[in-house]
Formats: sequence, structure tokens, C-alpha cells
Amino acid sequence: MHSGDKQAGPEAARAEWRAYWPLTLAALIGYSTIGLQSYGIGPFVPHLEKAFGWTRTDVMIGLSLSNAVGVFLNILIGMIVDRFGPRRVALTGLLVKTGSFALLATATGTLLNWSLLWVVLAVGVVLVQSTVWTSAVAARFDHSRGLAMAVALSGTPITAAVVPVLATWLIGDYGWRVGFVGVAAAWIVVTLPVVFLWFKDGRDPAQPLHAAATGPVSGLTLREGLRTAAFWRLLVAFGAFSLYNMAMSANLVPLLGETGLSEMQAARIASVMGLVGIVARLTVGFLLDRFSGPLIGGLTQFLPVIACGILLLHDPGVLLLTVAVALFGVATGAEIDVALYLATRHFGLRSFAALFGAVITFGAVNAAIGPIVAGWLHDRSGNYDGLLMTVMVAMTVGALAMATMGRPKHDWRAAG
Repeated sequence: MHSGDKQAGPEAARAEWRAYWPLTLAALIGYSTIGLQSYGIGPFVPHLEKAFGWTRTDVMIGLSLSNAVGVFLNILIGMIVDRFGPRRVALTGLLVKTGSFALLATATGTLLNWSLLWVVLAVGVVLVQSTVWTSAVAARFDHSRGLAMAVALSGTPITAAVVPVLATWLIGDYGWRVGFVGVAAAWIVVTLPVVFLWFKDGRDPAQPLHAAATGPVSGLTLREGLRTAAFWRLLVAFGAFSLYNMAMSANLVPLLGETGLSEMQAARIASVMGLVGIVARLTVGFLLDRFSGPLIGGLTQFLPVIACGILLLHDPGVLLLTVAVALFGVATGAEIDVALYLATRHFGLRSFAALFGAVITFGAVNAAIGPIVAGWLHDRSGNYDGLLMTVMVAMTVGALAMATMGRPKHDWRAAG
């Protein structure tokens, strides 16, 4: 990058924000929907076990199944976004995702019924995945892309902060069936108007998104991207994160409850993960525009190893429990931000959604494994120690993969 480009950088970044902040805000609000099932199922777990006589594994079958469906759909959705743009996909996804989450209230107690409900929800999950929202943001932002993507992806920490407390309150006052419907209703009322009004890419549906937004687009083809070492390291790192994230987010409230906390105490401490995640996501987004992405990613991905070590202590106390959850929040807030940012820098924007869709697909495999393994380990031992040790190993491997990605071989920012 020439010195003139560097001098123009701050002003260019401000110009991007002046022009496109509504798009980023709409992406933030819309993306929050993706975390409803992972952060919301925890408070329902003991009530479903009591209502139907289920084991922890039985409850988690649904979450694992919904993630498994993504294995077959994520790349396809990414290609659809690359070809037709994200707006139509996003609006459809909001309706399908919230509607299917509300349908969980109709569970009859049979595992077949429970599984089918989660298959429907899985379609909603892939329709609101990160590439739907970040494709539009990445096309509009260059000089401030890290921060812009961080803001857009701050929806999930908001979900992590709000949903456990909202669901616990609804369940306590109105029952678990109203809890599912109430959470879904709250989300669609907030998200749909904002996304409808502001999530626009200003393109002809017959043109690829990035060509309409920025002219001819640079980057690797899908085939070229799959051959890079950076792709495979990102695959391993994001796969480890997905295993951790889905296993821990779904089980955090019951895990904390088993330390002797009340349901509302556990929900409130769990919400710290979301509150810290918002700050971490914005901070990491700012740092990504200035420092080494692989180093930032490696450090933040190692934090859950420390957090799990704290949770393995005998009677850690409320303060240490809160610290552990806060460390989870930093990692959760940072990871998707780092991964998406590095993907745009290593691969360019030409096949960004399809390439990152492949990364998400591997993540979906691990995300499908995580909840059911967590439930099985708990049913087998009566505690979460086995899960915590599994997460420690996975995240150590993921941190090493992220930290060794290296610099991009091409400066797609300068080329595009």
C-alpha cells in the first residue's frame, strides 16, 4: 500500500461509515437471530427433562441434528448469496428461523417429533449464517472492514446476553412452551423491520453482489481457495471453535446450575458471556485493522482453555465462575470476527461466501458433534468434567492452527 493510501485511510474509513452505517446496524440486528437455539436451549433443559423424562443426551439430539443439516446446505447457501445477494436470503431466514424456534413449543415428548422440529429449525439457521450478513458488509467496507464486520457480528453476543435471562423469566412465570414462543416473538418483532428497511445492497438481482457494489472483484476462485494452506488452517481453527461454542453455549446455564447456583443466578452469570463478547468483538475488530490477525486469533482462541481450567477447580466460587464465563465471552466474541476477516484477506471477495461456507460446513460437523457429546459425557459421569477437558484439547489445537496462518500471499485490498 502506498503512503498516500495510508494517509487517506482514516478519512476513507470515516467515509465508509457515513455511507453504510445503516447496513452494518441491520446486519448486527439480523445476525443476532442465529444464536437463538444455542444460547436459548440451556434454560429449557431441566424442564424438558422433567416434562418428558428425557436424558441430557435426548435434549441435545435436536441441537446436534440442526447443526448436522448445515453440513449439506452451507456451501449451497454461500453460492446463492454470491450469485443473488444477501437481502432476500436474510429476510426469508428471519421468518424461518424465528418461526421454527417457536415451533419447539409443540414438542410432544417423542424423539422423532423433537428431531423433526429441529430439522425445520436447521433450515432457518443456514439462512441467517454469517456469510449472509458479512457479504454485504465486506463489499461496502475496505479501510474499516475489520471494525465493520465486528459490528455486524456483534449480534450473537447480544443474544448470549439477553436470551438466557429472557427465557428463564418466561419459563418461570409462564412455562417452557410459552418460553419458546415468547423468545421467538421478541426476536422477529425487533429484527424484521430493521432488516427490511436497512439491509440493502443496492444491486440488480441478476448481478453478483460484489460486482454490483464495487465493480470487478478480485480474489481466488473456489478451487484455488481450497488449495491454500490458509484455508485448511482456518478450517481446523473454526472447527475447534464450533465444537467448543455449541457444546458450551447450550450447556452453560445447566453447568453453572450444578455448582449450586439458582436458575436465575446461573442465567445472569451466563449472560456475562454475551456482555463481554460485545466489547471483545468490537475491540478485536478495531485491532484487526491494525495488528496481526493470526496472532489475535491464536491468543483469543486459547482463552477457553484457561476458563475450562477454572471450572474444573473444586468450588471455584461466584467470582471465579464469572471470570471463566467472561473468558468464554472474549473467545466467542472474537473468533468469528477473526475468521471472517482473515478469509476476506486471504481469499479476496470473488468466492468469499462459498469458501467461507466450506469452512462453516466443517464447523457444522463439529457443532453437530458438540452438544450430543456434551450430553453423553454428562449422562455417563454425572458432571461436565469430561466436556471441559475435551474443550481444552480442541481449543489448544485450534489456537495453534490460527496462530500459524501467516500473511496473505496477495493484497486483495490493493488489487480490488
